[in-house]
Amino acid sequence: MKRLLIFLLLYLSIGFIACDGEDDFIFPEPISSPHTIVHVYDTIKPKEYFPAFPGSYWVYNNGDTLRVEENYKLCVYFQGGHYVPYPHNDTIVLPKFYPNSIYGAVFIRGYSITNLGGTSSEMPFSEILTETEGGTFYITPSYAGNQNLGETIKKDTTIIVNNVTYNDVIVTYQYNRIFMCSPEICGYRKEYYAKGVGLIKREERDFPVDTNLRVVLELTDYNIVR
Repeated sequence: MKRLLIFLLLYLSIGFIACDGEDDFIFPEPISSPHTIVHVYDTIKPKEYFPAFPGSYWVYNNGDTLRVEENYKLCVYFQGGHYVPYPHNDTIVLPKFYPNSIYGAVFIRGYSITNLGGTSSEMPFSEILTETEGGTFYITPSYAGNQNLGETIKKDTTIIVNNVTYNDVIVTYQYNRIFMCSPEICGYRKEYYAKGVGLIKREERDFPVDTNLRVVLELTDYNIVR
């Protein structure tokens, strides 16, 4: 009996020691799953000759307004066909225009805009200018010798549009290479982009039927939100 009593006393004393300080016990942090994937997409900021920052707008004398949505948007596009070795979908974050008659509802990636196609026979982006004088930019893919290209023919020039003087202006021509002549001769569209402003003037003609350029739009007001 004495042995049993001693055993009980020892058992209770050990229990008291083990429970002492229970309020100070720190529970471990929950372990996060190693399979949790956080997607981080690259945000492509606008460039100086096409500063399409979210919230910006441009008003033209043809009654149209270019307006960029308030926030950057996810753009999912197909990189495939002859342009990349391993076709796949890609996702980036870009500014986006509201629907308009000048470019439509398109994403803006530097000096290019999204095409409606993006299939194996289309380029996901259509270029609209290059800062390199004499440089070529690509508007459509080549098909049986038929391809719309562009060329920057002047840089750092100055022009006046609606009584406003713009410096550091890039002048571009768009043309179809099937005519096999210089852009100045067979170009169907001539555009002017001012640094820090964007598109300030556009001229067009129906080459080869019409060889005279006509003004189709000029900038009257704008606001760049950086």
